[in-house]
Amino acid sequence: MNMRSMVTVSKMDQNAIAEVSKLFAEFDSTEIPGLIGLRRRQLFVHDGIQIHLYDFSENPDPSAMEKVKTDPRMSRLATDLNPFVTPYEPATWTSPADSAAFCFHDWEGGPAEHRNRTHTTVTITRMDQAAIPAVTNIFREFESAEPSLSAGILRRQLFAFKDLCIHIQEHAGSDGAEIARKAASDIWSGKVVPALPELTPQDPSTDGHASRFYGWEAS
Repeated sequence: MNMRSMVTVSKMDQNAIAEVSKLFAEFDSTEIPGLIGLRRRQLFVHDGIQIHLYDFSENPDPSAMEKVKTDPRMSRLATDLNPFVTPYEPATWTSPADSAAFCFHDWEGGPAEHRNRTHTTVTITRMDQAAIPAVTNIFREFESAEPSLSAGILRRQLFAFKDLCIHIQEHAGSDGAEIARKAASDIWSGKVVPALPELTPQDPSTDGHASRFYGWEAS
């Protein structure tokens, strides 16, 4: 099944992983994810930064999406998360839309049917958004020259948010996680940083691999 992805970015107390996971598990046990066409939800954290990856079916029902926005369980979830998850930049945050990252590169290495039940790795690096065209070209050149698919990487997405670049890779099987993490570091450290030294120094560092602490998939 083809899926479209959305990413939101927040700050999170890493000591609250159990509480945050419990809140999402309770919410995802309801009918709401199915109503809005959510196929998979994954939460990652690195250095106090939470990456929330949503994968939706290609054609969700717009009327259902609008109806769910007013469901009291949506606002209750947001309220319950408040002690643990906060805006990335509270001073400029006005609505949940301010937490959304945008995708500037999406590469697919295999047919969509091969991406069923894939595993995901997320890497976070600092990036000035002015560098997006140059970073995109570097990744396109790499993907046209290197056999990424043979390494088990089926899809790569790059999202930008504020001063962050979020590098998402889908790979076949849990054994591909180390390959995907190495690919992320090799491309950024070996290709991007030498070509764009103005992006360094960076914090999170170029090995800023986020840990997945929650996952839900539609049956």
